[in-house]
Amino acid sequence: MTYRILSHTADSGIEATAPTLPDLIAVLARGMFDLMAPVEPGEGAEQVEIEVTSGSVEDLVVDVLSDLLFESESTDLLFGDFVVAMTGATGARVAARGVPISKTGMTGPPIKAVTYHDLAVEERDDGWYGRVIFDV
Repeated sequence: MTYRILSHTADSGIEATAPTLPDLIAVLARGMFDLMAPVEPGEGAEQVEIEVTSGSVEDLVVDVLSDLLFESESTDLLFGDFVVAMTGATGARVAARGVPISKTGMTGPPIKAVTYHDLAVEERDDGWYGRVIFDV
């Protein structure tokens, strides 16, 4: 499971591959938060859980990442560890562990929103591929 940062004119983006859709969502989430500040939650990390049901797998990826971004802003946590379980074809439950932003600081620009621009989420012969662009 890997991701790489994409160069984009005014925004930031990532693309990732993973063997399963839940793994892809976890890698995309990790990449999104790494853009702001890579963290390794250790012992004592705080955990939040979200559950999302969407109309398509593309919407699911955007909705999960958007909800995680909202949780990060609401709880003042930077997440670095994600466990994703599918609750249906286009539903997921995500447990995210993070550390307070005040303990780590931000090393990159804050992400304002997850966009649909150039969004790609598709199953391929060798697993899943995703590309997401963020408004920074």
